[in-house]
Amino acid sequence: MRAVLLSLLLWFAAPAVAMQEVVDVLPSGAHIRFAVPDGWRAGGTLLLYQHGFDMDADTDPDLGPLRDLQLAQGYAIAASGYSQSGWALFNAVQDNRDLVAYVSQHFGAPGELVTMGGSMGGLIALKLAESPGVAPVAGVYALCPPAAGARTWDAAFDLRLAYDAVCEGVGGGELL
Repeated sequence: MRAVLLSLLLWFAAPAVAMQEVVDVLPSGAHIRFAVPDGWRAGGTLLLYQHGFDMDADTDPDLGPLRDLQLAQGYAIAASGYSQSGWALFNAVQDNRDLVAYVSQHFGAPGELVTMGGSMGGLIALKLAESPGVAPVAGVYALCPPAAGARTWDAAFDLRLAYDAVCEGVGGGELL
């Protein structure tokens, strides 16, 4: 049993990786972060991490829960905090185009893109794979995206009606 636990620990433990990490703000106002491991070159795979729904502006984007493992495997990772808070689908594709252009300017154009994210980030990851003007996306890792179309909106509408009925008079639940 100890051998199994030890092997699992070693499997998930990522070694420390020498890398360059850049944090900046794009002209659109989107905060960005990307990390490039030593040895990554133009033409290498770039992972684009998409965060989930957040009503507050993301001024410190995260590179995702698999960051250390992915960097140890030689992938560059980039993330945008988006230029729009809340339901950021309207600007997220352009924010990611700008992010890829920024990475290309500083480290050279990537080869394959892999998009990933959870919740709203998963939906953005899917949207990037289908959007014109985004470099060819080789893969998508979408966790729990609200991708069921009308059924998702029906559930959101039902939830909002329930909130309005139960929480009448409670401040802070206004839609912008």
